Amino acid sequence: MPDKIRVVHYINQFYAGMGGEDTASVGISVKEEPVGPGLLLKGLLGDNYEIVATIICGDNHIAENIEEVCGEFAEIIKKYEGQLFIAGPGFNAGRYGLGCGAATAIVTEKLKIPAVTALYEENPGADVYKDRAYILKTGNNASKMRGAMKSVAAFAKRLVEGDVIEDGEKEGYHGMGPAIVIDYSVPACKRALDMLLDKYNHRKFQTEVAMPKREDIPVPMLNKPLNEIKLAIVTDGGLVPKGNPDNMVPTNSKYFKNYEFGNVDRLDAADYEVSHQGYNNAFVLEDPNRLVPVDAAMKLKEEGKIGDVLTSYYTTAGVMTPKEVGKKFGEGIAQDMLSKGVDAVILTST
Repeated sequence: MPDKIRVVHYINQFYAGMGGEDTASVGISVKEEPVGPGLLLKGLLGDNYEIVATIICGDNHIAENIEEVCGEFAEIIKKYEGQLFIAGPGFNAGRYGLGCGAATAIVTEKLKIPAVTALYEENPGADVYKDRAYILKTGNNASKMRGAMKSVAAFAKRLVEGDVIEDGEKEGYHGMGPAIVIDYSVPACKRALDMLLDKYNHRKFQTEVAMPKREDIPVPMLNKPLNEIKLAIVTDGGLVPKGNPDNMVPTNSKYFKNYEFGNVDRLDAADYEVSHQGYNNAFVLEDPNRLVPVDAAMKLKEEGKIGDVLTSYYTTAGVMTPKEVGKKFGEGIAQDMLSKGVDAVILTST
């Protein structure tokens, strides 16, 4: 029977059952068994894999000493002869996510063994390390643990088996992933010809230069003079009527709203409040026109520089709202504005 693949798993103090913020500064410890979510990971990896060590580290400790701590992780992995490293998943936990991303990147680059983690797209760890490590996409909290760990285990096994990993959009990871390892002892002309033959013969191959995929958004053009347009105002700054009648959440928005302000020259501070957690909104509470510039728009209309102003504004809270959700909001707002004859938009942010 072949030897089992030796796995090292990293988790924070919370998932190790040591506590929350009160123990976030604890240093590194190791248990020679699966711990917490590692028990789920063990079952998903199957009988050919063995979690030989669980590295536990407080979120503050790793976030404040990234390079040093990840270097210690690497030494621990070497000590246990690790053949696969898995971090987290860290979901949307900021310091934990930074630790997961950094550790996965450093293990990938220094130890050259398969390594993977999973983070929510708004996690800073995903943004910082997405082009240095495999960071799978996942939901924003631990209620998604089983699905996230299932994806991690399946992806990890593919890495161990040497499967060809395609681009992130197709495979479900953030960014470009780690740099492709190239055997420079083989001349570039031969490597290129080998890839061409593999492609021609429908064999799996991996390009040495993975190009990012960006959505092609055409530049919008006005079809009438400015003095004839109807202008609308949209904000992601969370301005809502007093009392927040639709319970607009301050983070991770689920919807946008369209609120009438009627035939007025400016918004009155007594009628509005802010539902948004990501900025100092004191100036908006003093004068909501600084976020939703009805006063400036009405002045333009009065001066004849624009034709009309839509007497309602669109609002949501942008903080922690995923890109794909924001895209759906944009499509919904655009469709509603088209139905109301809007020609141009001012979008204000924080």
